[in-house]
Amino acid sequence: MIKVLLCCLNEQKNLPKVFTDLFRELKKLDEKFEVIMCIDGTFDGSSRIISEFQKSHKIKVLPKKNQRGLGLAYKRLFLEVIKNSVDEDLVITLDADNTHNPKQLLEMLKHFRKNSLDFLVASRFCGNSVMSDFPIHRQLISKSTSLLLQNIFAVKKVSGEKLQDYTSGYRIYKVEKLKKLFAQEKDDFITEPEFTYTCEILIKLARLDSRLDEIPIFYDYGKKIGKSKLRVGRNFWRLLVMLRRLFFAPQN
Repeated sequence: MIKVLLCCLNEQKNLPKVFTDLFRELKKLDEKFEVIMCIDGTFDGSSRIISEFQKSHKIKVLPKKNQRGLGLAYKRLFLEVIKNSVDEDLVITLDADNTHNPKQLLEMLKHFRKNSLDFLVASRFCGNSVMSDFPIHRQLISKSTSLLLQNIFAVKKVSGEKLQDYTSGYRIYKVEKLKKLFAQEKDDFITEPEFTYTCEILIKLARLDSRLDEIPIFYDYGKKIGKSKLRVGRNFWRLLVMLRRLFFAPQN
């Protein structure tokens, strides 16, 4: 089964298109799927939009908590999957703000299975990747973070080359590896509460000898309605904390 995880923080204006595009592509797959959502911290009309789509689509929403943080939300979602999935299931994560195009899912799944991967990143920085309307300062943040991590925690792809994009949230995971990571680190399998969780879980999975790869995507930031939820100062601090923790963490 394919399990699609979505985190939603006040995405009322984006969700109708996200759901429409996502379910259209998922229905092209000849296999079972489900969408699981975390809407912690949301206070706009997102719940109403979700309820409308639940009438005709399979969408599970985790009980709402009064907390904010992308890492905290995804930790809840991953725990839900780890406890209620078999090893062969696949997990897809993508943003709920229309910046990740569901039309690329079929290509990603094909590449994942063809190369017997454990983890795949839809990358903004490899091959013929394209970024449209992505603010320069955001490009610099994402690219500089990835460059820093490449030099401190180099992650090799199946080709032997260095992985380029550490922060893209458009990914496919094999549940078997998520379970292995959880068995090893228990509740600490994700410790980062913010966007930096993307870097943390990537590095930890790489340390489990996972088969990783990345493929280029078209990242269209112009389709996003509303302001970014990224808190730059807080995430920079969390990056420093994460670097220290992972650098000194014992490796099995």
